[in-house]
Amino acid sequence: MQFGQTAQLAGGTLVTPERSETKFSGVSIDSRTVRTGELFIALRGQRSDGHAYLEQAIVAGASGVLVENEFVSSRAAVIRVPDSHEAMMRLASRYRDLTTAEYVGITGSNGKTTTKEMTYTLLSSVTTDVYRSAGNLNNLYGLPLALFAMPQSTRVAIMEMGISTPGEMTRLSSIIRPDVAVITSVAATHLEFLGTVEGVATAKLELVTNSSPNTPVVINADDPVLVTAVKKHKPSYISFGIESPANFKPSKMASDNAGNTTVEIEGHEFVLPLFGRHQIYNLLAAYAVARTLGYSFDGIDTRAIPFTTAPMRGQRVERAGVTLIVDCYNANPESVKLGLRSFDELRFTERRVLILGDMLELGEHAIQYHQELGWSLKGHPADLIMLVGPLSKSTYDAAKLAGVPASKLHHYADAAACAAEVRQLVKSGDLVYLKGSRGIGLERVFDAFATSGGKV
Repeated sequence: MQFGQTAQLAGGTLVTPERSETKFSGVSIDSRTVRTGELFIALRGQRSDGHAYLEQAIVAGASGVLVENEFVSSRAAVIRVPDSHEAMMRLASRYRDLTTAEYVGITGSNGKTTTKEMTYTLLSSVTTDVYRSAGNLNNLYGLPLALFAMPQSTRVAIMEMGISTPGEMTRLSSIIRPDVAVITSVAATHLEFLGTVEGVATAKLELVTNSSPNTPVVINADDPVLVTAVKKHKPSYISFGIESPANFKPSKMASDNAGNTTVEIEGHEFVLPLFGRHQIYNLLAAYAVARTLGYSFDGIDTRAIPFTTAPMRGQRVERAGVTLIVDCYNANPESVKLGLRSFDELRFTERRVLILGDMLELGEHAIQYHQELGWSLKGHPADLIMLVGPLSKSTYDAAKLAGVPASKLHHYADAAACAAEVRQLVKSGDLVYLKGSRGIGLERVFDAFATSGGKV
């Protein structure tokens, strides 16, 4: 896009009119990673202000900058706008208009990243030019960047959409305007901002209420709060599930000793090398999207489709003679419950170890949720339970009151303290489940098992 056109679309002024026809080939908001020919957008953040790094961005090769301040440069185009973040979102929405891709918007309290990855994998097995947003570029800052990175030749764009406050999904929806909307689940997440699980559902449903009435909506039929909320706005929807009646259900589910799960859907068998029953829901959601878009898996060797997910979301890793299930990118009461259930169902004859970190952003009921987790540990088959974080002290105390033997329980103030002791307590041959919110940093505990300095 040319800088003159960009200034108009962004609602700003091109301070360097002599560069009106100069084009840029990408967008960056980080002066440390800007590449030659890109537009650098100076954003004001809580910790830093991109306006302080304009010269560094230009030296690194930026062909233009978008700013709020008075700024002059003889080496780059300069666009001045009232609000650089608003301008970035306007540009992202305009770029979406310039593409011909079908857009899939995926949100949910649990599983949205893995569902995104599985949807990408499934669609890539039956068509070309499939794109998905990278990493966790899913909010009002990341999603525009994910759009800017998308090739114009894309046929299907799979975009993850994450929120923490009311109204965010409305803004995200106005940028993406999905052709298929997916809600994987609603659970007790971001309660300090959204209040209740019903509040979470209302916020997620902004994806539906701000989409076209003709937009297909794909939801989890086994989530009663979600189903009730969707029915108020969209009586006709597409569903997936295991327990409840649904459009897409598995006809077979079987796990082997290596932790692989074979799932059969509409006569097609898929093999998931990922931990947890919840991965079946992610596969079902991805399959529902592919079928809703009109794709078929007839004639495809679906058993050979290689499913993976982003780091720390259910990988099974062998280190130092220990089998670790690394599932510590996020945590809330529902995802921990599902994780513990799946951990219990694993076939394993040696010792089992739980390493559970705090569940964050649960608002005023945070202590109660952690206490309930502690009570639920009574009778759990784990041989060792290591609890990490200040909130997990409530889990520790409740577990002791519930009758969990003190010899099995350990509490640590933070991940560093746990990492310092974990190799003395966990033995070769043990099976270890790591689960906690990202902010607790349980990857430090995982890295304690590294024999060559590798990281998750």
